[in-house]
Amino acid sequence: VLATSSNPNFPVMVWIHGGAFSFGSGNAFLYGPDYLVPEGVVLVTFNYRLGPLGFLSVGRDAPGNAGLKDQVLALKWVRDNIAAFGGNPKEVTIFGQSAGAVSVHMLMMSPLAKGLFHKAIAQSGSALNPWAMATNPKERAFRLGALMGCYTNDTEELLYYLRRASPQKIVDLASRTITQEDVKRSIGLPFVPSVENWTGEDASDEAPLISEDPLTIMKSGKYNNVPLIVGFNSHEAMLFLRRVHKDPNLLQNIDGDFQRLIPVDLEVKRDSEEGAQLARSMRKFYLNDEHITNSTVQNLMDLMSDVMFEHGIADMARLHAAHNGHDSTWLYRFAYDGALGIYKRILGIEWPGSCHGDELGYLFHFGVLNIRLDNSSLELQTMTKMTRMWTNFAKYSNPTPYGTNDAVVGLRWPCLIPNSMTDLPYLDVTNSMTARHNPDAERLRFWDRTYEKYNGPILEGRS
Repeated sequence: VLATSSNPNFPVMVWIHGGAFSFGSGNAFLYGPDYLVPEGVVLVTFNYRLGPLGFLSVGRDAPGNAGLKDQVLALKWVRDNIAAFGGNPKEVTIFGQSAGAVSVHMLMMSPLAKGLFHKAIAQSGSALNPWAMATNPKERAFRLGALMGCYTNDTEELLYYLRRASPQKIVDLASRTITQEDVKRSIGLPFVPSVENWTGEDASDEAPLISEDPLTIMKSGKYNNVPLIVGFNSHEAMLFLRRVHKDPNLLQNIDGDFQRLIPVDLEVKRDSEEGAQLARSMRKFYLNDEHITNSTVQNLMDLMSDVMFEHGIADMARLHAAHNGHDSTWLYRFAYDGALGIYKRILGIEWPGSCHGDELGYLFHFGVLNIRLDNSSLELQTMTKMTRMWTNFAKYSNPTPYGTNDAVVGLRWPCLIPNSMTDLPYLDVTNSMTARHNPDAERLRFWDRTYEKYNGPILEGRS
């Protein structure tokens, strides 16, 4: 809606939706502005290309990341036009969840997005998560071509065929490019972002979104350094394990091939004795050397939550704080299990805890749920505090800014300590909100030690 007052200049929050880079949209019936806009911000949502249309990559002529480049174009539109809608183009916060959070992280690392935003919030996703980046995008593109009837090893021939094929057929066949090996390696996303490091004859005329792997970029500190909120939910993997406990065969398959749970970004061969030894250590730590059964499936949930989300998110926060100092990075853990936990309600999940995506109901109005809250409910209190902190961050670059006495939030959210691996201040969102230190401390330490052993230290001169 075009601005009607004489000179409004509200901070802008640009939402990037999730959906495994394969589905979803930014539509208002999913992400209603009802909770955020009354706090004095302009909310922008948009769509971007998904699946193979957004992330297929073969080299120079199709370098990939088209969906992320759509996001850059959306941010340029905001820069050039948002003033007409009452927004301040110099106060833009990008925020997203899951694949949207990975997108936020990718934009932070991309020279294409430099200067287009000034703060960032990444909810339940990081480019350091093992599912976030493609390992062999060209191979998957040729696999898609073969499924469509184009049997070739020639890139030009493949692209000629795909550009004349039905877009709907391309989208419909995308999920069939996932192999049994992908599933065994816990990689269930067919088309995701990739590194554009083409050289020589394969060099693209198009400027790359990123040309190095995310960990290298984060360690260098050479990226768009903006204030950052990053966090995860207490039981992220609940969403993905909701059917496992009802399928004894699947539980048995995972239990019999525990090495499949080793993170794909660890520099250890899964089928080696070293891999077997690591798998035994994982089983001992998470399952106390027991088998995976209905009684231990929640321990498996912790393991998968840590591998798929929590450890990579913690490392993202640590590296960002190391390069940006105090008052640059805030970490949260969302564990509130309330009526606005949208995915648990929609999917009928009965396990306790907060699953992947459950925080969204406390930031956006989801018309599909049609829930009316009592004025004294914990859900309403949580929603009010969450939206206040998120919009405070958009306004002041701090979720609980100094020099204010915000009775709504009622606490100070501590920022991360630069160059510390052992002390992680965070906001714990449960039935109340509490400032704490070191979320899931023993579990994070297990993976800190494991990654340092196989991949080297994440921070030099750490404490």
